[in-house]
Amino acid sequence: MANASKHDNGATSGMVRAPEGFRRVGSVANAPWFNLKKGNTLRGILENMYERNDERVPKEKGGKSKFFQLKLLEGCECRSGRGEDAKIVRAEAGTVVNLNYGPKTSGLADLVPSIQSGAEYEVWVHVQGDKFKISGGRTMWDMDVQQKLVKAAPALADEEPDFDGNADEPASE
Repeated sequence: MANASKHDNGATSGMVRAPEGFRRVGSVANAPWFNLKKGNTLRGILENMYERNDERVPKEKGGKSKFFQLKLLEGCECRSGRGEDAKIVRAEAGTVVNLNYGPKTSGLADLVPSIQSGAEYEVWVHVQGDKFKISGGRTMWDMDVQQKLVKAAPALADEEPDFDGNADEPASE
């Protein structure tokens, strides 16, 4: 297996980085994809969910598909490149990787609003078995997907109080 270059997906330490607390608003364009293969495990911080043009999705159904991006906490096997030309590579900790949106990963979408408010979630995905058929001629991978809250979103300082009046005035009886 070849090693994935961290430079390829913008995660190299030699590049200029945003100050602490900033989050990327667009996806890493050429990040490798988590390899859906029995026994492969991904452990990383969920960064966001994105949508892309996808030729596999008919235009009548929008022609787009969703995916997640995670920053790896541990290395894992990924696919780098497109279709038949894709190579299996080892992506190391710190690399941003893509994870398909599907029946088993769709619940991660519920975490996105709190991530955008500053929360942080660790995600663990383990491919337990092979792909199997589900309804409507579709297929699904046998995988276990789990998440845990690592950091709660900070409370908003400028939230409106849940009472009427001015906090500096004495309460009336």
